Amino acid sequence: MSTAVHVTAVSDDTLEDVCMLALAGELDYTNAERFQHDLQESIGSEPCDLIIDLSDLTFCDSTGIQVFLAVRKLVHDRGRIIVLARLHPRLERLFHLTGLTSAFSVQSTVDDAVELLRSRQSS
Repeated sequence: MSTAVHVTAVSDDTLEDVCMLALAGELDYTNAERFQHDLQESIGSEPCDLIIDLSDLTFCDSTGIQVFLAVRKLVHDRGRIIVLARLHPRLERLFHLTGLTSAFSVQSTVDDAVELLRSRQSS
C-alpha cells in the first residue's frame, strides 16, 4: 500500500502571483483523485504561476502522470506557467523516458525555478 501524497504550500512573499507547493509521498491510482483535489484546492481560483518541489515525491504511476498533465492544462488555460523542481531521481528518469520533460519546465532547484519565473515576470 502506498503512502498518501501530501501537498504543502510554501510561502515566498518576494514572488508575485506564484504558488509554491512541495509534494511528499507516493502518487498512484489509490490516491490520485484525492491528490488532484488537494492540488487544485492549493492553487485556488486566482491565476498564478506554479512551482512544485518534487524532491520528496518518491513514486508516480501513470495515473499520477495524468494528474500532472491535468494540472498543467489548468495552469496553462489560465495563461500561467508551471515549473517542476528538484525531481526525485526516479521521477526524473520517468519524466525523461515518457517525454514529460518537454511538456513541463523542469529545474534542478527551487531557486532556479524562482529565477526562471522572475525573469519571465520582468520581461
